[in-house]
Amino acid sequence: MVNKVDTNRARLRRHRRVRGKVFGTGERPRLNVFRSANHIYAQIIDDTKGVTLAAASSLEKEFAGSGGNKDAAAKVGETLAKRAAEKGIKKVVFDRGGYLYHGRVEALAKGARKGGLEF
Repeated sequence: MVNKVDTNRARLRRHRRVRGKVFGTGERPRLNVFRSANHIYAQIIDDTKGVTLAAASSLEKEFAGSGGNKDAAAKVGETLAKRAAEKGIKKVVFDRGGYLYHGRVEALAKGARKGGLEF
């Protein structure tokens, strides 16, 4: 019998472990990343109130091309940083969601830094 590794279950286990340590506050909210096969999503969350302060994803109309590549991820990061700056958010805690800091997740983080977020 072949036992296939459930990569999403492993990712969720890593995410729960990281979430025990990473917590967003009002003055330094959490930047959460979710990566699917075709798109990437990012939110800035205040965990003390349980409120999403800003969000961006590659599903939006301004992202006409593919949402599953690094260019789109960087544009999502820059868009999120711009929306956060409009709400007065400059510093965040980065929550990579159990994903490796590589590829699209890294591109989103670099795009957010380029847009003015500090983490």
